[in-house]
Amino acid sequence: MIRIFIAIHIITAFSVTAMAQKSKVLAIFQLIESEKYDEAKIAVEKAIEDESTYRWSKTWQARGQLCQTAYEKGIEKKDKKKYELYPDQLYVAFDSYEKAIMLDNSGRMADQLAPRYVLLANDLLKLGEDHYKNKAYAEALRAFEHVLHINQSPVLSLQPDTNLLYNTALAAYESKEWGKATDYLHQLNEYAYSPNVPHLLAILYLHENDTVSAENVLYSAIDRYENNEDLVLLLIDLLYQKKEIGKAVSVLDATSAKNDSAYIFPYTKGLVYQKADNYEKAIEAYKSALKLEPDKVEIYENIGTCYYNIGVEIQQNARKLKNNKAFQEEKRRSAAALRTSAEWFEKVINKDKDNQKAATILNQLYKTLQITDRPVRTGQQ
Repeated sequence: MIRIFIAIHIITAFSVTAMAQKSKVLAIFQLIESEKYDEAKIAVEKAIEDESTYRWSKTWQARGQLCQTAYEKGIEKKDKKKYELYPDQLYVAFDSYEKAIMLDNSGRMADQLAPRYVLLANDLLKLGEDHYKNKAYAEALRAFEHVLHINQSPVLSLQPDTNLLYNTALAAYESKEWGKATDYLHQLNEYAYSPNVPHLLAILYLHENDTVSAENVLYSAIDRYENNEDLVLLLIDLLYQKKEIGKAVSVLDATSAKNDSAYIFPYTKGLVYQKADNYEKAIEAYKSALKLEPDKVEIYENIGTCYYNIGVEIQQNARKLKNNKAFQEEKRRSAAALRTSAEWFEKVINKDKDNQKAATILNQLYKTLQITDRPVRTGQQ
């Protein structure tokens, strides 16, 4: 009987102590409402260390609510002491709420905290935006990822926010977190969010020297985004770097057929051929571009350069000939190409009188061709 009595007495004493400690936890909520945040912090940290309240969900709810409320009040009143009550205060709030839900056996805690999760997500989103604006990309990424976690948690179960996902991807990209950036961009690509998404994805793949994946992403994207100019040009550059000139030209021809008023595609085709030293086809492509954009000075310059290169190329080949007649014929062909080049550079000067580069080439051509009946161009009048 005596042993039973002692055991009952101990259990009763423990229960009374536990109830007393839990009462102190409940009092923390009153301290928070009264804005006595320092007192609330001391009380909640003691409750966390106490065995009787450490595993009580209300203890962690109180800590999360303290962090969130003090932060919001501090931001509102520009009171650093309040919004820096804890280091990484909003993250402490998030971790505390998560633990409160984990320890809750009733299943009601999640419902109670749902409105606070919404506010917490907004606070973290604003924090992330401020970090991003200040180029603190790693911190921005941390904040955005927490917002994603909150939105996707069973507490809220919201529909995916593609704008948030895009901001998170950008923060990961700027932080050089390539794996995370790729993952988020792939998710966005499934939603066909923006042409910038496959553009960034392709750049990431190229950064990793994965040209196959980059090419696949871009091929898919130019169909999805109706031959978006930036995506097409990035794909063309990739194909050119891989020396796949035929594929690059095929893409440009197909794109031009669907965008027959856009000069950029035949113009780029001209650039591809010109870089590949196929000057005749480059000139043909440039002339197609010129019909669509007759005031584009660069087209005239490039045509003039192609004729110039043709003339130089003929000269170099002529030097290898031993037959004088054949040599003289090649020399005439070279001079004809150079004269045509001069005509195109004269057109450049007529459109852009201050074009120093064109003037220098034109003067050189006049001297080579021994043309003395035309004024020497200086490029600066």
